[in-house]
Amino acid sequence: MQKLLTIVVPTYNMQDYLHRCLDSLVVSEPLMEQLEVLVVNDGSKDNSSAIAHEYQDKYPDTFRVIDKENGNYGSCINRGLDEAQGKYIKVLDADDWFDNENFAGFLAFASSSNADLLISDFDQMDENGKVINHISYGLKLDGDKTLNAIPKNKLFLMHAVAYKTENLRKIGYHQTEGISYTDQEWIFLPMSTVEVVSYYNKVVYKYLVGRQGQTMDPSVFIKHFDQEMQGAEVMMRHFERIKDDVNKEQKDYLVWRLKFRINLVFSQFLVKSYKLMDIDRLVDFDNSMKTEFPTSYLISDKMYVSKRIPYKFIKAFRRFHSDCYPSIVLYRWYASLAQKLR
Repeated sequence: MQKLLTIVVPTYNMQDYLHRCLDSLVVSEPLMEQLEVLVVNDGSKDNSSAIAHEYQDKYPDTFRVIDKENGNYGSCINRGLDEAQGKYIKVLDADDWFDNENFAGFLAFASSSNADLLISDFDQMDENGKVINHISYGLKLDGDKTLNAIPKNKLFLMHAVAYKTENLRKIGYHQTEGISYTDQEWIFLPMSTVEVVSYYNKVVYKYLVGRQGQTMDPSVFIKHFDQEMQGAEVMMRHFERIKDDVNKEQKDYLVWRLKFRINLVFSQFLVKSYKLMDIDRLVDFDNSMKTEFPTSYLISDKMYVSKRIPYKFIKAFRRFHSDCYPSIVLYRWYASLAQKLR
């Protein structure tokens, strides 16, 4: 019998969090029969593998441990996708967890759907298990709907999505290996295959934020900012390849998502990182956009700070290029003004 849902749990030195994560996936026996949990141990040096094997021993028809050499986050996703047997596939990071009761409801919900994409709400949590931020998409969907029922400015994060597994295999999905911040690929590349969506309006995913050493820790983010650029390049390359083969709804969503990622690269540099980064790297990134990703380059040339502040900051950066200080000052001033006008 084909499994209904595969959960891929990328794991590296997560012994302090893994019990909570895997406990949250233990549901009633009939639902466990529909579930596959692949704990992909990425060469951990702590007791992560031993902990995962406890669950495999206790629930051998649901949990499976894949021990592999370290290859970073993307390699775990790729290995999980290679071995997934579920109709749908979802990623759960090992320091996060699911709302157990709502997860059981989500499985029942998924069993009645044939959508390409399942969306659910999630919470951002602190180390003490307190909700910091509740992310509710509030979509007005009744059953499976086409993608145009989703406002294109909805920022779906990896915590919110489960894809039909065959869709990812159809495009030969392969997440970049060896670098961080590749979860952005997970919520961009497969969207080119999505035509029908369905929404489960409860919290499934509990996302831990603020853990020291987490990739979104500001000090870690700045240190590895070059990897953020590499991820953006992967997304732009994919878009250039498929932009003429997708329907209008898919293209609108992908363009909006691409704008968000490009904005992150430029605004992060202009606001926070310009003293810590080599300006030549950002110039190289921009030049590669112009030569390799012309559609993305034209899109970004028209981007502005906000609807109320139509300052085209990337276009201004390109005008100054060798001396980016004027564009930094202007962007900061306009960004602060936009913040006040919200």
